[in-house]
Amino acid sequence: MNVYPNYGQQSNQQILMPQPDFPPLNNPQMMAPQQNYGPMNNPPAFLPPENNMHPAPNFPGMQFVYVLDPLTELTNCTGVEIKQQPEFFEMITGCETSNRYHVFGQSPQGFKYLFKCNEKSGFFMRNCCPSKMRQFDMNIVHITSGNPGAPELSKNFARLFKPFMCTIFCLFRPEMHVTLIDGNKQIGYIRHICTLCDPEFHIYDEKGLIKYIVSADCCQCGLLCANNFFGKLSEVRFNIYVPGNHQAIGYIWKKPANLSEMVTDADSYQVNFPQVATPNDKLVIIALALMIDYQFFETTSSDNSRGGGRRRHHHRY
Repeated sequence: MNVYPNYGQQSNQQILMPQPDFPPLNNPQMMAPQQNYGPMNNPPAFLPPENNMHPAPNFPGMQFVYVLDPLTELTNCTGVEIKQQPEFFEMITGCETSNRYHVFGQSPQGFKYLFKCNEKSGFFMRNCCPSKMRQFDMNIVHITSGNPGAPELSKNFARLFKPFMCTIFCLFRPEMHVTLIDGNKQIGYIRHICTLCDPEFHIYDEKGLIKYIVSADCCQCGLLCANNFFGKLSEVRFNIYVPGNHQAIGYIWKKPANLSEMVTDADSYQVNFPQVATPNDKLVIIALALMIDYQFFETTSSDNSRGGGRRRHHHRY
C-alpha cells in the first residue's frame, strides 16, 4: 500500500499514520540506527524515546551574537584607548610599513575592543615622503567579538582619507576626511591650522562648520623632543575646546612609551570625549588622534639622520 500518494493524483486509499512503538532506553538498538528499518511500526533507533520529549536544539560550534551598530557602541563610550601595533620588521629593516592601530572603547563597564584601523598607502609615500605630507586611506573595521580574526564578525564601516599636501606655511595645510561607508556620507573633516607657537587643529562637521578646536602647549617636552629618549618618556596633552570657550571639555593624551614602544615607532593614546559629543563627533575625534600621530610622532626613512641612525623630526606648526 502506498502510504504517500503521488502529488496531484487523487486516491481513495486510506492513509495510515504510523503508530510508534519505541524500544526501552536500555535496548542496544538505541546505540546505532538500523540498516533496514522494516515496517513503520518498528521505528529506527534514532527516533525520540517513549516520553516523546525533544531536547533543546544544540548546534555545536555555533555562537549567536547580538551585533551593535558601531556608532551605537560609541554612544556608550566616555573615551577610547588607541594602541599602535609595533612593527618589528620595520625596526629590523628600516623600511617603513603600513601602520595598524587598535581602538578600545571605555565605558563604566570597562574596556572593549571596538575598532581596528589599517593604513593603505604606497611604498613611495611611506618611505620617501615626510609623514606630514603622506597620503593614505585608512579603513576602520568594527570588531563585534573578542576575536578580531573572525572575518564574519567584523565590519568595515568607515574610511579615513588624508590627501597629499606639500605644506608651505599657511598654504596647503594637512587635512583628513572621515566618511561612513554605508551611503558614502562624509561626517566631518579635520584641518591642521598654521600657528606660530601652539599646534592647533579644527574639527568640522558635515556642514563645514567648526565644531571643536584642539590645541596643545608647544613647550611640552614630548613635542620639543618628540623622537628621542626623553621625548618618548614624556606625555603630550591636546585639549579639546568648543569655539568661543577657553575651558577644556576633553583631551587627547599621548601616553609615555613602554618598553616595546621605546624600540619601535609605536605610540599609545588616551582620548576623553566631550560630554556633548555625538557618535559622529567621537569618530572624528578618534581620527584626529590618528592624525596627530602622523603629524608629530610618525617618522619615515627620509627623517633619519646620517649619524648613528637616530630619527629626527622637525616641527613647524
